[in-house]
Amino acid sequence: MPSAYRPPRVEASEQRMALFTLRALFFVSAMGLGLYVAQTADATGMQFVAMIVSGLIALAVILVDYMAVARSSIGTVSAIVFGLLIGLLVAQIFVGIVSLVVDFESEGGKETLGAIRLALVLIFCYLGPAYILRTQDDLRFIVPYVEFRRQAQGPRPLILDTSAIIDGRIVDVARCHVFDAPLVVPQFVIEELQKIADHGDRARRERGRKGLERLKQLREDPQLEVEVIQVTYAQQAEVDRRLIEVTRARDGKLVTCDYNLQQVCEVEGVLSINLNQLADAVKLNFVTGEVIRLRISRKGEGPEQGVGYLEDGTMVVVEGARDHKGQTVSCEVTSTIQSTQGRMVFARLREDGDAPAPAAEPAPPAADASEEPAA
Repeated sequence: MPSAYRPPRVEASEQRMALFTLRALFFVSAMGLGLYVAQTADATGMQFVAMIVSGLIALAVILVDYMAVARSSIGTVSAIVFGLLIGLLVAQIFVGIVSLVVDFESEGGKETLGAIRLALVLIFCYLGPAYILRTQDDLRFIVPYVEFRRQAQGPRPLILDTSAIIDGRIVDVARCHVFDAPLVVPQFVIEELQKIADHGDRARRERGRKGLERLKQLREDPQLEVEVIQVTYAQQAEVDRRLIEVTRARDGKLVTCDYNLQQVCEVEGVLSINLNQLADAVKLNFVTGEVIRLRISRKGEGPEQGVGYLEDGTMVVVEGARDHKGQTVSCEVTSTIQSTQGRMVFARLREDGDAPAPAAEPAPPAADASEEPAA
């Protein structure tokens, strides 16, 4: 299988440097524009003031970009721009209608028409974006070629969260070619793994380091397409909230081992894959009366119970096996239960000479009262 194409990644430092250069050029250009306007207006004494005012306006624009635009999704920005265009168009239509109905040729009429035009532009430039933002998901039914949400070509990307990477099973599942979609890891997930790896608690530190190692295995596998993305919006939100927003923005699926996060995704209509549920789905199914052999690893909570584990990690509670710790025994399945933590099998100890419980035979049909007994 040929290695998947990996688009070139833009490092965070390069992105910050490019943005800084762009903002610096914009600031200098704004001050130059202020100087040009002052010279054109023959305001010789106001050149320095014009430059300062233009620089302050440029700083305000940069601040708006940093505080609002950069933290908004592309769908939101597109909806605002489209709404402004619609608002301007509708305002011009209304101005044309008003100018046809009312005569503004008299003294002061042009000023009145200008005031009406300004008021209508302000009103519709507010109503347009406000309406589009509330109905952007339904607008495509009216205008089929207008979309504010990224439509993925091919399979939906899989967004990996911290718990799925630390768990490690995603590496083996991905290498089995179960997923035909690209794996996406947000940069803030890597930063969280690094914080866990630097934690003072030894257990958490080991989990963080294992997570980083497994992520490295994913990226070094030539058969897998792994993309690390830089997320610039919702930076002040919690990690789980940012994961949900990234998954929704990229129209993908969130891969996690966190049951609570999966429930939040279901409530908000975001697709998710729980690795624990996926592991339970591929485990062997047992029927009542089936005989299995396993090693009793510890005592159970009941007075006669012993606990063992199958190769896939399924816990088996065996009645009568409390004194067989460390031994491999035969047991007969009595029942199985499924919970949010996984599946549990209950069985009873089976002696070597015991046979499985036979199935109940159907009762013979009752003799017809009209038939006479044989002579």
